[in-house]
Amino acid sequence: MELLQRLEERGYPAEYLFSRIRGRRARLIRDWRPLIFDTGPFDSLVGGRYQGFLKERTASGIGRDLVKEYRWVYGQMSEQHREIFLPFFLYSELRTLYICLRHGKSKKSGTTADLLVVSLLSDEIKHVLSTMDDAASAVSDIERIFRSRSGAFAGLRAVFDAEGLRGFEQRLTNTFLATTVQERLHPLMKPFFMRLIDSRNIMGVYKYLKLELKAGPSFIKGGGVSEQRLGELVAKEDLPGVASLIREFTGVKADASDATQIEMALYKGTTGFLKKEGKDPLGAGLVLDYLWRCSIETMNLSVLFHGKELEREAITAELVQ
Repeated sequence: MELLQRLEERGYPAEYLFSRIRGRRARLIRDWRPLIFDTGPFDSLVGGRYQGFLKERTASGIGRDLVKEYRWVYGQMSEQHREIFLPFFLYSELRTLYICLRHGKSKKSGTTADLLVVSLLSDEIKHVLSTMDDAASAVSDIERIFRSRSGAFAGLRAVFDAEGLRGFEQRLTNTFLATTVQERLHPLMKPFFMRLIDSRNIMGVYKYLKLELKAGPSFIKGGGVSEQRLGELVAKEDLPGVASLIREFTGVKADASDATQIEMALYKGTTGFLKKEGKDPLGAGLVLDYLWRCSIETMNLSVLFHGKELEREAITAELVQ
């Protein structure tokens, strides 16, 4: 059963794809400082200085533009490259799925419909999301569809019944990452997904210790940081040790007392990794670096949009630069 749409292959050679990606990557924002201290950053972008993929000037609009850009990249690819990057596109489309489940038939259903138009999700999943009467029935259908990919997705409806949408989203994402990293992946995609797993596991340990949660963190299998090492941090309640692990893992120093620094360090670690991998102008790393940086650009602009009234220092801390 297909989880993503099968778009018509246009027959473009790989060199064409790489050339277009290099051009589009050059248009992404490199210096965020002018926007941080601009009272109307979105208005400044309209002025012509920004030539990137984002056209909308609303929080939901820029999220839709990201989905649209991913669809464009996917459409330029040969079947060989689509096969390589399919796990990334499917992972990114989980966000689309979650947005649609949250909104359902609410007043924002128009926004949901617009998002599904540009989404790469399969027609079957789109049908479930666009015709659902309630989230519970939709979750049952989604479990059935994802179980065609792996039996590990069994039980999603039970998680939803017990923990609601938030629990369902966490289980689906974690299961997706754990099953994906076990597949035969391109040599670049394997370490990328392992990094995603490590980031979620480390953040889980940090939140458990920092917030003094009752339930201990459950670790996703398949990361590079061993469960034994993560478990030792939990057992020793070693919050500074989490910061040390992050510095070792990402090369970025973060203050263990500041949750924002911890989260940004993990993002920056992956960004740095992909920047190195993306230096080859004719390699898969170029494409993955661009896709990741598009998501970071969207995230940063969302921070600027929602942080209009915040101190500039607080905004700066929440941007991945």
